[in-house]
Order: sequence, then C-alpha cells, then structure tokens
Amino acid sequence: MKHLFTAALITLANPAIAAGWFFEASIEGGAEYWTFTNETGEVSPRRVRGNEIWITRTDQMNELDANGTCDFNNCRVSVTLDGRNAEAGERVSILFSNGEKLDFVAAGGDILLSNFDTAGMGATNLFVHNVRQAEWVEIGFGGKRHRFSLAGSAAALDAIRPWMTGGKP
Repeated sequence: MKHLFTAALITLANPAIAAGWFFEASIEGGAEYWTFTNETGEVSPRRVRGNEIWITRTDQMNELDANGTCDFNNCRVSVTLDGRNAEAGERVSILFSNGEKLDFVAAGGDILLSNFDTAGMGATNLFVHNVRQAEWVEIGFGGKRHRFSLAGSAAALDAIRPWMTGGKP
C-alpha cells in the first residue's frame, strides 16, 4: 500500500498531460499555475521556444476560486509563434473554430492578454473561455500564423482544481 501511495504522489507531482496540453504548478515564492501547449511539453525557461500558448494563473494579486478560474487581475496569456512574441504595434488576429474572434494591436512584451488591467479583462476572459469551448484556435501576428489544437485544453485547465481545494499533490 505504501508503494501505491508513493507512486500516486510521484504521478501527481509531474505535469498533467491532456492531449498536448499540460499543467504545471510552481509554488516557490508565490503560487503560479501554468496551463500550456508547446511541441515538447517543457517548462524550462532555457528551452527553445516555438509555437506556444501559456495561460498563467496566480494568486499573488487576487485569490483564485475553487476552480482556479481566470478572474479579475489573476490571469495572463502569452503566445509565441516560431519563438517570438508579438511586438508593440503589430496587429494580432485570433480566430476560434466556433467563430469567436479577437483582433487588436499588441502592446509588446511576453504577455499578449492579461486581466491585470481593465482593457484586457474582456479579451482575456473571452480567450480562456473559448480555449475550453472550441476545437482549435488560429493565432497570427508579425507575418506568422499557427493553428493550435485545443483538444485536452479543458482538462489541462481543470488540473488546477486539486490545488485550489486543498487536495494538493
């Protein structure tokens, strides 16, 4: 029985994987919870960046609810295409398979959308909601476009729940 418990803890400590979407918790120096997709499933900042979406939830600015929902000032979305972020002034287009669209001018930097300001709240919430609802999302900026599969994204977003309800791995 002790071996089964140890195996369960090791499994829970590893990133959750759901059809190419991953979940990782970082609780050092303030909690951050990452739901992401990339070609390798790596979280290392030293990795070679490719086509990636990162949804980061943090409790440093506002408490997270039991579901870890992106809410006022606790959530941000980062996207890289061929390893680069959208630069300030570049037009960003986001199209979901369910017909939802976002079209805006990037502010630049590594955060594409965030709930940290009033202007970004609606777009960030729309993006995260549709990541759960759609089959794919196509994102384009700087002359690059990439279609990301959203299969498994809802399960990866929900992998935060044990952390929020006290059932931490």
